[in-house]
Amino acid sequence: MRCSLALIALLLLCGCLPAWAQTPHAPSTTPCIGLVLGGGGARGAAHIGVLEVLEREHIPICRIAGTSMGSIVGGLYAAGYTPQEMHDIITTLDWNDLFSDNPAREDMPMRRKDADYRYLLNFEVGYKNGRIVTPAGVVQGQKLLLLLRRLLISTWDVHDFDQLPIPFRAVATDIVAGKPVVFGSGDLAVSIRSSMSVPGAFAPTSVDDQLLVDGGLMDNVPIDVMRSMGAERLIVVDVSSPLATKEELSNPVAVLNQMVSALMAEKTQRQLDTLGPNDILIHPALGDMSAAEFNRGAQAIAIGRAAAEAALPKLRALAVDPQAWANYTASHRQRQFDPGLVAFLKVDTKHTDSANYIAERMDPEVGKPFDPKQTEQQIGSIYGRGNYQQIDYRLQQDGDQRGLLIIPTDKPWGPLYGKLGFQLDDDFAGRSEYLISAEVTATNINSLGAEWRNTFWAGRIGGLASEFYQPFGQNATVYVMPSVLLRNEDFPVFNSSGNTQLAEYRIRRSYLGLETGWSPSPHWRLQTSFGRGRDNGDLRIGSPTTFPPSQTSDYSVAKLGLDWDSLDNAQFPTRGSHVNFDYEVYRPFLGSNVNGDLARLVADWVPDYGLSDSRYHLLLGLRMSSVLDNNNTAFKNAFEAQGFLGGFLNLSGYAERSLYGNQTALARAVLYRRTGQMDALFSTPIYIGASLEAGNTWHDRSDVRFDSLIYASSLFLGIQTPLGPLFLGYGYAQGGHNSVYLTFGSLLRPAQ
Repeated sequence: MRCSLALIALLLLCGCLPAWAQTPHAPSTTPCIGLVLGGGGARGAAHIGVLEVLEREHIPICRIAGTSMGSIVGGLYAAGYTPQEMHDIITTLDWNDLFSDNPAREDMPMRRKDADYRYLLNFEVGYKNGRIVTPAGVVQGQKLLLLLRRLLISTWDVHDFDQLPIPFRAVATDIVAGKPVVFGSGDLAVSIRSSMSVPGAFAPTSVDDQLLVDGGLMDNVPIDVMRSMGAERLIVVDVSSPLATKEELSNPVAVLNQMVSALMAEKTQRQLDTLGPNDILIHPALGDMSAAEFNRGAQAIAIGRAAAEAALPKLRALAVDPQAWANYTASHRQRQFDPGLVAFLKVDTKHTDSANYIAERMDPEVGKPFDPKQTEQQIGSIYGRGNYQQIDYRLQQDGDQRGLLIIPTDKPWGPLYGKLGFQLDDDFAGRSEYLISAEVTATNINSLGAEWRNTFWAGRIGGLASEFYQPFGQNATVYVMPSVLLRNEDFPVFNSSGNTQLAEYRIRRSYLGLETGWSPSPHWRLQTSFGRGRDNGDLRIGSPTTFPPSQTSDYSVAKLGLDWDSLDNAQFPTRGSHVNFDYEVYRPFLGSNVNGDLARLVADWVPDYGLSDSRYHLLLGLRMSSVLDNNNTAFKNAFEAQGFLGGFLNLSGYAERSLYGNQTALARAVLYRRTGQMDALFSTPIYIGASLEAGNTWHDRSDVRFDSLIYASSLFLGIQTPLGPLFLGYGYAQGGHNSVYLTFGSLLRPAQ
């Protein structure tokens, strides 16, 4: 026995006692510190400043709970991001782009870009089950979800949030049941996205048959959630917006917002009242910074840092020694992620009718290394068609293979979608025109993504057009499109100087056509078409002794067209170009009586000079059309051979379409400057601009000469309203022509 006791003593002295025989270590004296990050929109960037101080002071966090913006910062920190990495993300993000669902216009399909030239309002409604349905939010959150998916890609296979480097909870609100929903498992990106679905601004998310919105409605500072996670000491950061003053409650929207804010404030205060003497409350002095001012992220971070430093006397009591901190930081880093090859691709068919179309478009990703940015770009191109509420993706493991699951969701406010359009021209000299249009589209008619679009006009143009667009082929780059057109259109006739209107025809136009095209990239398209049409012109204004009382033209036409469109914006572009060239061949075929060739060119270019001040932009434009056979008198006088000039930026100073001819040319340079705050998320851009223009129309090619050009200029104020651009301008043209314009439409002034 004495030998045995001596052996045990020797083992104790050598530190070699087996684990089962050692005395257990004393429990750590460091308490479990829980971090609670409240919601507050852009004000939540202050959380990053607080985290910077916590890391600098070696204060380890063992639990995190967050709501709304607090769930984003908390989720990234729990996944292993450092405060500096989050600082870089917050301050370099293009928030205006993030809160726009559509991809960059340059990356949109050509067919979607065409809609920008039809004066359509940026608001869509749907028709479903016998009633009109509107989107549940201004923003569907497409880009936000993809951003979260990319940032959190290292956690793609983590479904229990306790398995993250720091256990985490996100709080959302079940808007149907009116109760909070706490995410402790599931899809981390979707959980965070659900937590910040601000009602009315962001569309709700659907998770496990629950319709979820921003968690701030029920639990904006989730202290109770943190206590249920077992934290012993709490650090709570409250970035709630203050209530509006009496003077600010000057409209119904402000009063409604105040009512919601007051209810949230009352619930938040009840949570704060539960804090004990050992808990630490940090309330950054964000002042009047609004929840929407994401452009002030760097300022909010600095304010959060200052607030945490003010609490240093209490915070430093929670600091650990350098070795303990080194152990903490070693385990609190993002997991290594090996993307590997995409071995397979699947498309979830539960909420879409165009799974085959999506599978064909995404198929090129198979066999390549997984690249989140490339996947986002491909998904963005598909989303840019405008038929989906959301397209998400997830990595999937199937045995030894890893692949992609694409999860598309068709717009729930369909399958019929409608938009309105409006155009107004008034020269304040007695001549005004308006055009109201409505567009109704049925999308995803078949699994290959066909759509049927119908357009209706009233005003200076009346009638309807219908077209059936069917894409097919690899990546759906080829299409066929039969169409029919029935419409009436005003055709004014002015004197040679363009001062006085002498007559006006109402053209009744009918057309049946078939178009096919090829668009291998979002920037360009080659198209051909054949059509049979008839134009009937009835004289409405003018003397029948001077102008024919009626004219009829039957024509068959084949067209070859080339489109290039890389403009970043079709209303006030800042870079890119748009070129459209059409060659039209009219022949006496199928009973037609028109024979001739016509070429048209429209080109606009906005050079990108790469200047530090991006307020100034220069638009260079060219418009040309020409009947090629100078001896073909019949074709030169036909309605379809005419081109028009006159009006704002189309020889400013003249009335709209007061100059016409079968030979037209216009060159222009438009300089415009954006005023106001450039990086504000919600603002009304205002532009001040001027133009120089030169052009004319001729009825015979032999009359086309440089010395017959008319020179014009304009000054204008442009406002980007929710309905579209509105211009107030003054134009002056050579010969004493001047006019004041109030016009609604695009700066490019495309033909309707």
